[in-house]
Amino acid sequence: MSKLGKWIFGLFVLGLILFAVVQFVVIPKQNAAAEQYLIDQRKPLTHDLEYIKPYKNPYMGNASNITQLFRHLPLHDTLQDFELKSDDLAVIVNFNKGTTDINQQLLNQSLIYNSTAAFALIKNLEKIEYHFLDKTIEVDRESIESHYDRFNKLTESTDTWNEKVRNPLKKDEYVEGFIQSIKNE
Repeated sequence: MSKLGKWIFGLFVLGLILFAVVQFVVIPKQNAAAEQYLIDQRKPLTHDLEYIKPYKNPYMGNASNITQLFRHLPLHDTLQDFELKSDDLAVIVNFNKGTTDINQQLLNQSLIYNSTAAFALIKNLEKIEYHFLDKTIEVDRESIESHYDRFNKLTESTDTWNEKVRNPLKKDEYVEGFIQSIKNE
């Protein structure tokens, strides 16, 4: 085999090796990371603000936008449908499970997280009614805003969001106190 032939064969083998590395190492790692990211969006303690920021809107009347917002928040896998009460500036979120069918800690953290996210991103939303199969939980903007300093600044940075909204949800006593102050059942 000539010198040129050896170079061509060597480059061909190198190309096959690089192809195999990309196909069987790099792409599966990227897919696993993307899948893990989506799994993390199911829980308030790992949810990413950037995942829902595209749904920021001054008006709650945009049904498609508010629906997509709630479909990208924790508990989205138990959602059934939505109703907008434009006159009351309220959204009704219907679930296909009862509160007893959901881990209580996850439920409480999600109610706080989802309500905070919705009120922070949808500027004129005033009330959320969470309809579960066994009970309805109503949350109003004022009860959520009262728990945060500078509420309108929460979504300006991921660091602020994590510090003020997400990280405190790790403390059981914080969650219990917050839930008791916002729940209108």
